[in-house]
Amino acid sequence: MKQQSGSHRAIKQLIPPLAAWVLGKLLETPKAKGALEEADAYAVIGKRRAMRSVRRLGKNAASNRAWVAAGVAAIAIGIGLMAKAVRGK
Repeated sequence: MKQQSGSHRAIKQLIPPLAAWVLGKLLETPKAKGALEEADAYAVIGKRRAMRSVRRLGKNAASNRAWVAAGVAAIAIGIGLMAKAVRGK
């Protein structure tokens, strides 16, 4: 294996911090800041919608307890039947 020169090693060590600095400068531009703010706003909206959906799911489940119980029972029976089918004779 060929030995690397000191300048080659120095350049390889300099590239990651230089790339981070360039990326930081690019993210500080007004266009990038606007795009990041817009993406953050969409993320907040998505999180709010997800929380509302979870709350709605809880309310629906509470108001339809019989259906939830029937569904859970059906799943349990299905798992039992699958386990019975897999078991050898």
